[in-house]
Amino acid sequence: MKRRRRMRALEDLLRQLDANDFDEREYALFQLGLILDRSNLEEGDELAARSLSREQLRLRLSRQEQKMVAEDLSGLALRVKEGRASAIWTLGKVERVALMGPLLALIETVGEQLADEAAYQACCALGKCLEKEDGISVPVHASLRDAKLKTILDRWRRGGDRRLELSASKAIAMIEQLDG
Repeated sequence: MKRRRRMRALEDLLRQLDANDFDEREYALFQLGLILDRSNLEEGDELAARSLSREQLRLRLSRQEQKMVAEDLSGLALRVKEGRASAIWTLGKVERVALMGPLLALIETVGEQLADEAAYQACCALGKCLEKEDGISVPVHASLRDAKLKTILDRWRRGGDRRLELSASKAIAMIEQLDG
């Protein structure tokens, strides 16, 4: 697919993220998540074949394009409170090196305000980033040691939602291993 057509297909999808209609925005987030999965050679081919247009099926996003998408998704999660869980789920599909900075900034900015499902999705995305130490820059290492992040994760770990408790505990353990 020529770059111009690829960019137009991606821009059309990103434009749908700003829709006032909740269902339209949620479906665009779902489609973008499938495209990101396919771009990172993870999963979703069968589901993607049924859920994406022909042009969208041809999209494979580069790391730079994924960085741009990560910034857009992070901004959406900041602006649209009722769509945070889905926006963070989709953000978690971004390639991990491109994901880390926007994810940490999002958690620092609104982490204390996230509902359980959005916090759970943030923990899952953070866990994905921490699976391998390579690609974690020195500034990101410093952010991971930040007291505010640890306070937020600790609050999530003691929050009452079992899935969130487990995922926050796992994220804390992974951060501690980096220091180890």
